[in-house]
Amino acid sequence: MPRIKIERLLLIIFISIFCLTLLPSLVKRLLPAPKVIKTIPALSAMNVPIETQQIQFVFNQPMTEEKNVQHRGMRIKGQPKWVNEERTILAIILVEPLKPGAFYSIVLNGNLSGDLNRSLDSDDTMKGRWGKPLDEYALTFITAPSDIMQKRITAFNSGTLQDTDADGLDDKLEAELGTFSTTSDTDADGLKDYEEYCKYRTDPTSADSDGDGISDADWDERREYTYSIRTVLDIKPPWNLESMNDLFQDARLMKGEASNYQKIEVILYPYASHVLLPNPYPYQRIPEAFKKYVEPSYDLNYSTEMQMAIKEILSEETHTLGVIARLQHEIGQMKLTAPLYEPLIYTYMNHGELVIDQEFFDSMDRKVTETEVEEALAVNYFGDSMFKRKRHGTCVSRARIFATMLRAAGIPARVSISVPMLYYYKGIGERRRLTKNLDREVAAGSYAFEAPSVPTEVSMVGHSQVEVYLNNHWIRLGYQLNEGSLFAGTNTAYIKIVDALDFAEVDFTKTWTPAQWVKERPYRTVELSDQAAKYEPHAIRLRTEYE
Repeated sequence: MPRIKIERLLLIIFISIFCLTLLPSLVKRLLPAPKVIKTIPALSAMNVPIETQQIQFVFNQPMTEEKNVQHRGMRIKGQPKWVNEERTILAIILVEPLKPGAFYSIVLNGNLSGDLNRSLDSDDTMKGRWGKPLDEYALTFITAPSDIMQKRITAFNSGTLQDTDADGLDDKLEAELGTFSTTSDTDADGLKDYEEYCKYRTDPTSADSDGDGISDADWDERREYTYSIRTVLDIKPPWNLESMNDLFQDARLMKGEASNYQKIEVILYPYASHVLLPNPYPYQRIPEAFKKYVEPSYDLNYSTEMQMAIKEILSEETHTLGVIARLQHEIGQMKLTAPLYEPLIYTYMNHGELVIDQEFFDSMDRKVTETEVEEALAVNYFGDSMFKRKRHGTCVSRARIFATMLRAAGIPARVSISVPMLYYYKGIGERRRLTKNLDREVAAGSYAFEAPSVPTEVSMVGHSQVEVYLNNHWIRLGYQLNEGSLFAGTNTAYIKIVDALDFAEVDFTKTWTPAQWVKERPYRTVELSDQAAKYEPHAIRLRTEYE
């Protein structure tokens, strides 16, 4: 056989082998990737019934995996399940009703843990028939307001909702309570009618609800009509005692032994709840003291362009509760972005300039480029760039974009930081010691970690919320309207430690970096106990009727 023919034959054989080797990957590339084609509830739906018992995802092809399903704010029964033999409908069964007026999210194939080395094609991802991974998919929706909330909105729309003394309790409710609609402290005991009704559940018409000769305003007396939790913290800055006293907690300084910690006693009222009254929107007049909370700041830095876009989004809204729901809806349509670590732990302000703490990155297990830092700040730190890019990260950046949007809408807003009430290390008896005096652990969800030996082993947990000024009260917003101290409707209690007009001015880098947590935690819960209500909460029937 001529040499040329042999060479041609060998070439053909080589090409054939090469093609056969590549054929599977070429075919896999050409085959369609899995997609979510329908959800129940619908994507970004509003006014979803709280009676919803099942969440469903419908795919365009059979799926081989049901891994990596992340959810917030809802309790589910077991693991997600396929409801048809073709494995194209995945169901999440809920074990309790959804909360009214709440924002919910379920993420498939998400990377909210911030694992920078994780590949979408890894073993813990949801995949389709041909092994192709599903692109990250986030289902978000907002539940309908409660019946009572809807009644207040209806009364507002008809012009019959009144709050004469502007204390946050409408006149109809005050008439039912027997309080005066012309003063904010009917019994003159030093506790506002609003606090007695919403927080302490004492009698706002009597300065001594139980008749024992001690005023309701006493530190211990105010705990006798509702469930509360007493915590003692050893804590380092940043914290602010004024910030730590709000509708959900009372705080006072104690004498401490450790010179590098401040000891603070905090009483948590986890089931306190604001009365939410709709106010006319746009606002006609903002109190002078609160105008600074609607102006752009360093991190909540809305531009004129963003302000005009927000105005267009809210063009049909007539009251503040509608504004909040609409902005939650807009945030729900943004893409979630895994943070390059939380920006608050590696940034601080120095003479008006943002400084990146390079020592933080030097202590980590990978090199971080300047470009990565700039991109991380754009989608996790600055409100205006997050809005323009339609991206945000975990609760810290979500709170920033939410507060920025509220300010651009002309509604006073700020951002706060809370820490878990119960954060402990495994294996040293810490949880057992702390919970031995808890009679009810209904609000004692916890975060447990191994004691770290190097910075890369540290797990830092906190929660950031928006606080919006409505009805002359600062109201905490998170994933729920009126979220309070319990994280997204769970039993995990958080203790608020600081709020700020501009969080760029709050320096966490001196106590919150991983290396510092390894050496000595920035806070520790050192005492923990709870107390059930001694008496039936006052006006319990009205709370059921009105809230």
